[in-house]
Amino acid sequence: MHEAIYEKLKEVARTSCLITYDELNRELKLGLDFEKREDRGKVGELLGEISKHEVEAGRPMLQAMVVRKERDGTYGDPGEGFYELARDLGVFHGDNKYIFWVSELNAVHNYWSSH
Repeated sequence: MHEAIYEKLKEVARTSCLITYDELNRELKLGLDFEKREDRGKVGELLGEISKHEVEAGRPMLQAMVVRKERDGTYGDPGEGFYELARDLGVFHGDNKYIFWVSELNAVHNYWSSH
């Protein structure tokens, strides 16, 4: 598991904020180029490892806070890999991705605001 990413996500969670993939890449100097499919896949793998760890420990998916930046500069939702992993981990059973994401995001912020 990538410890620097894990620590950054916990820090963001404690402040009840979001972080974009680009911000995470830039702040941690990961050196990824999201124009390249392989680099998008790499960040997905790193975040996925952290989410698996969290779910196995009975905690919500920290990855819920990592979102896309929309063209108008606003925050979007996580990438499709987040939802696929959530299904694979057995934490997302419904059809409404937005409702699941907001619920998971609230659970992340609630948990980490007191830890």
